[in-house]
Formats: sequence, structure tokens, C-alpha cells
Amino acid sequence: MNTPTLRWQTAAASLGLLISLLWFELTPTDMWLQSLFFRPGPQQWLWNGEEAIARTVLYTGIKQVLVVFGIGLIALLIASLKVNALRQYRRGLRIMVLSLILVPACIGGLKAISNVACPRVLTEFGGAIPYAGIFGTPTTTTTKAFPQQRCFPAGHASGGFALLALPFLFSRPRHRKQALAAALGIGWTMGTYKMVIGDHFLSHTVVTMLLAWLIVCLIALAEQRIYPQKARVDSIQH
Repeated sequence: MNTPTLRWQTAAASLGLLISLLWFELTPTDMWLQSLFFRPGPQQWLWNGEEAIARTVLYTGIKQVLVVFGIGLIALLIASLKVNALRQYRRGLRIMVLSLILVPACIGGLKAISNVACPRVLTEFGGAIPYAGIFGTPTTTTTKAFPQQRCFPAGHASGGFALLALPFLFSRPRHRKQALAAALGIGWTMGTYKMVIGDHFLSHTVVTMLLAWLIVCLIALAEQRIYPQKARVDSIQH
């Protein structure tokens, strides 16, 4: 794909992010959907976040797999300096490695400065903090009674959505589409798990996905500028 296509995707991700933020702030979508995952009678979520098998597979386990995957990609990138068979993948490897580092780092940075609470701590779901939305300003009473909340965007899903860079490893359109489907599947599996245990709203996961797409596109554009003679833009397919 050419540079204009990649720039178009960057613009589309930015616009999608803006629209999503406005939609979730101005509509009750988050609260309506989250209420489907909560059982008021026993004050329980649809899925117990402490359930050992699910937590091992969908939380700690999948994070460990992503770390090992990232380490493997770094090893392949280093090996591509010497192994001729890997040189054709060097561009994709650079973008993948940077995406696996920068997407979770950027999402984590936003979480550190935001003050958005998780559903499970809200009064509407048996907690003690009033719902304020993404851009809502906590009341003076709330800020004094509770520490800063760090639940937005969705940090756990950021590792999965960093895999939106996977299509850059492939040259055939069919393989790129399969890589994109795998990345979205993993990201949404991680994000949905955190929603049904009360850790995140839908908006948190949607924003993480769009931010990841935007960051991956920016990394690809930067990589192309740094290596203009070798670059072949293989952007995310939709």
C-alpha cells in the first residue's frame, strides 16, 4: 500500500477516536451495556474476576505469551541483520516490535493521568464512587475520599491491540487480512474479559483499539520516513 493509503488510515483512526469519545460521553451506551454484565441481587458480575482458570488464561497467561512473542520478534529482528532470508521481513519486524512497546506504554501513560473509575467501584454497581463519564469532573468530596482512579483507557487489551501491526509482516492481502482478524480477535477477547468482570466499560476498550491503530499507523509512517529506500507500506487492511 502506498503512503496516501497509510495517511488515510491515520486520519480514519483519528476521526474514529473523536467520534467514539463523543458518542460514549453523550449517550448512556456504557452504562446500559455494563448493566447487562451485573446481577444486582447478589451484587456480582457475570464472571468472577478471581476465577483461577479464566484469570490464568485470559489475564496473566495471555500477557506472558505476548511478552514471549515480543522477545521472539526482537531476536528475529537482530537475526535479520545477518540472515538473508529474514531481510524481507525487517520492516514488518521493526514496526511490530515498536508497536508492542509503544502501544501499551502510551495507553499506560494515559491511564496514569486520567481519573476515570472502573465499573466495579461505582455506586451503580455496588461501589462507592459516583459515575462521572470519560470527561466528567469528580466532585470535591469524591477526590478527597478516594484516590485517583486509573481505569481509562483499557490497559490489558492494549497488548492485544498492539498486534494490529501484524499485517505489516505479510505481503499477500489474504495473509494481511488473516493477521488483522487474529489481532482484533485477541484484543477483543482480552477487552471483553475485563468488561464482564467489571473492570472496564466498552468505551475503554474501543478507545484503546483506536489509539492502538493510530499509534501503529504513526509508527509505520515514521519507519517509512527513516528508511525511505527500503520501505514498502503494508498498512492495516479493513
